[in-house]
Amino acid sequence: MKFPIQEELLNELKEKSKNSEKEICGFLIKKNNVYSEFVECFNSHPDPVNYFLISPKQCVFEDDSILFHSHPLHSDLIGFSDWDLENQQYFYLKMVVYSVKNNEFYFQTI
Repeated sequence: MKFPIQEELLNELKEKSKNSEKEICGFLIKKNNVYSEFVECFNSHPDPVNYFLISPKQCVFEDDSILFHSHPLHSDLIGFSDWDLENQQYFYLKMVVYSVKNNEFYFQTI
């Protein structure tokens, strides 16, 4: 990854993602120039096993926040889906996805 994120936070995101059959989602928050906090949100999509959806009431629209979600083990997606990119346009935030299957983080700017 080419942005400052604490190793502990990466490990936390991996563990949460690996232990969930659903896509987890939320926001990474930057403190002292490092992304060090994850605000997990409820995945309100009708099909949370394959998609994510965050209620606008739970959104964190700060300049330095990053939209995060996971692709569970059953997902063959590498990188971002079309649905992911549509969500990014809605939120107008940088985005990170973690793929459990290939143990990789992917970053997308706006």
